[in-house]
Amino acid sequence: MTTAAEIGLRAARLVTDVMNGTATAGSVTSLTDTNNLIQPNAHWDRGTVFILSGTHEGKVAAVTGYASNRLTFSSLGSAIAAGVRYAVMRGVYPWEQILTSMETALSWTHVTDVDNTLEGDGETLEFTLPTGVYNVKGVQFLRDGKTYLASNHWREINGVLRFDPYYAPADDDVITVIYRKAHDTLTSYSVEINSEINTDWLVYKTAEDLLWWALGTYNSAQEYRIEERMNRVMAELKTKTARRDGPDIVLRTAGIYI
Repeated sequence: MTTAAEIGLRAARLVTDVMNGTATAGSVTSLTDTNNLIQPNAHWDRGTVFILSGTHEGKVAAVTGYASNRLTFSSLGSAIAAGVRYAVMRGVYPWEQILTSMETALSWTHVTDVDNTLEGDGETLEFTLPTGVYNVKGVQFLRDGKTYLASNHWREINGVLRFDPYYAPADDDVITVIYRKAHDTLTSYSVEINSEINTDWLVYKTAEDLLWWALGTYNSAQEYRIEERMNRVMAELKTKTARRDGPDIVLRTAGIYI
């Protein structure tokens, strides 16, 4: 599964300069690279480091300081070993802003989920949908615990699932509600991106939002090449119109519609 860290790094490479390197030494709170970290002291302060291999592969940390070939950050729990690959970006685009832009991008699309908490009794035609279940895309009945029957005789009205007369779910039918919902909140770098999302689209949409944020923050400062990068991102985004890789979830059925 693709994580927020992976999408964030790919988006970062589109909006700013990202340097790759290999640690020559490390500790629980630092990474040293005498070959590549040769910039003046404070150059990487408030930046972001992405760990690309080793025990901490996939982790992201905010750079709290940089001096003498060494990045420092909050404890990772165990030491960084020599030979670990990493990528680092300056503090122009803070990690929290990258996450925010990723969530903004995700708000343009949706994922699907399934609720199985409702049950028929052979008579009831109206069922109040559980909290958080709305934008229903399909309804199926699980009968006798083994056969799925798809229903075309329902409507979603103001939080209620309403079946047409004479089409009430049978007694003990488990009502399977397929619905659209927002992607899970990106609380950290380790959150997995739902497999329904087109990750290439997400990378460019995240980069677009980051660049709009940068325009408002840095105006047209030439050193950030915002306009140039925006043009490239927008051009690529036009070729990635699919926000999702596949259709909404379709459960197995017996080929019968009721």
